[in-house]
Order: sequence, then structure tokens, then C-alpha cells
Amino acid sequence: MNEHAVKEEVLRILSEHRVGTLSTMKGDQPFSRYMLFRNEGLTLYTISSKVTEKVQDILNNHKVHILLGFEGAGGGYGKPYIDMTAIATIHDEQELKDRFWHDNFRKYLEGPEDPNYIVIRCEPTSLRLINHPELDGPATINLAKL
Repeated sequence: MNEHAVKEEVLRILSEHRVGTLSTMKGDQPFSRYMLFRNEGLTLYTISSKVTEKVQDILNNHKVHILLGFEGAGGGYGKPYIDMTAIATIHDEQELKDRFWHDNFRKYLEGPEDPNYIVIRCEPTSLRLINHPELDGPATINLAKL
């Protein structure tokens, strides 16, 4: 599988799978939670309230880790998935908030104008395609910006 084919498969998985884990660092310990993601190209977006621990974690250390593409509870065993390291940034621009809002979020936020509603942008620095049947091992796409 060449680099272009790997990138296309990564994009397919990112667009078809929305639930993944977002890991941040809390002091010297990793902390993971399930999140809903949307992608624009290789960049992932997720929403949160700015009064959550994950937002404080990101403000203290913007490096995050994301797993995406598994079905959860063992249902994805042996299936391809994405292992991503990324730089996370917190955004409260109304245009982004409107673009990523869904009424299902009303369980956690009042609406797209909620002052606590923020968007977390995860810009990948490295992507690994894992468990793909056409690969003998993980395929890595290095996107680190120097």
C-alpha cells in the first residue's frame, strides 16, 4: 500500500467513524475519554464545555493522543483503526461553534450560543494506520511541523 493509498484509507476511516478516545495529560498521568469527532481532511474537531478538565489539560499541555475507527467493546477487534498524535487548540469562534453544533449536545450545553461551548481542533502531527489487511504492520504518516 503506497502513501497515497494509506492517506485515502485514513480519510475513509476518519469520515466513517465518529467515536474515539481523546487522551490528554493531567500532570504526569494520561487521561482518556470517549469523544465524538468530525473531520475536515486529516484535522479532527470535537466539542466540549470550557469548564471541563480536558480543556484545562489541553491548556496546560496541547499534545493529545486519539484512537479512532474501532467499534468499541471488542467489536472492532482486528479491524483497521487510526492512532493519532495531535496538537489540540481551543476555539470559541461562533462560525466554528455553529458549524459543529448538533441538537444532541443540548444534554451538555444550552445551544450554539452557550458561553461555555467550545470546539477543540486536533491538528495531527503523526498518524498510524493499524490492523489494515493490506499491511504487514502499521503505516505511519508523519505530519510534524518543524
